Amino acid sequence: MNGKNDQKTEYLDLLRWLAIGMVVLLHVASGIVDTIPGQMTAKEQTMYELVKNVMTVGVPIFLMISGSLFLDPKKEIGIQRMLTHYVLRIVVVLFLFGVPYAVMELIVQEGGFAPMMLIRGFFLTLSGNTWAHMWYLYELVGIYLLTPFIKAVIHYGGKCLLEYGLALSFLFFSILPLVERVLGIHVGLVYQLNGIYLFYYVLGYYLHSYGTMDWKWCAGLFVILEGVICANRIMGFQMDIQYHAPIIVVASASLFLLFRNLKKENACLSKRRYLCFGIYLIHTLFLNAFYKAFHFTPLAFGAAGILLFWILVFGLSILASEMMHRMPVLKKFI
Repeated sequence: MNGKNDQKTEYLDLLRWLAIGMVVLLHVASGIVDTIPGQMTAKEQTMYELVKNVMTVGVPIFLMISGSLFLDPKKEIGIQRMLTHYVLRIVVVLFLFGVPYAVMELIVQEGGFAPMMLIRGFFLTLSGNTWAHMWYLYELVGIYLLTPFIKAVIHYGGKCLLEYGLALSFLFFSILPLVERVLGIHVGLVYQLNGIYLFYYVLGYYLHSYGTMDWKWCAGLFVILEGVICANRIMGFQMDIQYHAPIIVVASASLFLLFRNLKKENACLSKRRYLCFGIYLIHTLFLNAFYKAFHFTPLAFGAAGILLFWILVFGLSILASEMMHRMPVLKKFI
């Protein structure tokens, strides 16, 4: 298939760092909203919910980065390599981190450690009941398993079929849920390739290959949409700010295109892109320690608390990720 597959990928490293920063900030805010909402004033709750909403585009950006890389026809990934390298790696990481996180949660709930908690932690992780942020790894396994099939469709179907699939996914996973919510009706039609996350994955490849748009227009659109998201929270409107929401889809796409067409590079961040996955895995460990064990939260520092905590947690996570990459066993997987 002819496309702009010679598009450079350095911008993806900048996007990767931006996305992980947004995800950490999102979890700094959501950790407060989800664990101690009773300690927040109405003004604080509005501010923290606003930060959550504005940072929501971070996860779609991660998925789009993965799609732009894995679905590139020049990147040859057979079924065997996908299973034995990429899928296996995520599964190992899922249990390597998921089991200890599940055990930690059991210790907090039951007030002490028992050896059987290790087995319980394993089965909790197997069933998807470890710390919340690990959901992303479960999604990645499913998406990676589908990748050889998607690559074949893209290769043989061409741009037209790719656009057709994206349009169907956007309709069924973003537009129709909005229509159902606004009008209070249920649409019985079922689209079998289920999942907004798969849509973002394929969208990343499409925008990377064909997304030519002036970065200034992309920046303006992104700022406007984020402004609408802020207004939605401040004014108390009922707009749904979830990954499937049309406003999040368009905002994520505009941010991706902004970096794709800005043509900026940063050698320092590119060389250290390997840290981002480790940051994602470890940052909630610090948040849970601060919030649940030490009862140390951003609320103690007023309006600046969320920014101070983001700097603290992000900095500690970078250091921890670097340390993990110096350990031969962990370096192989993260």
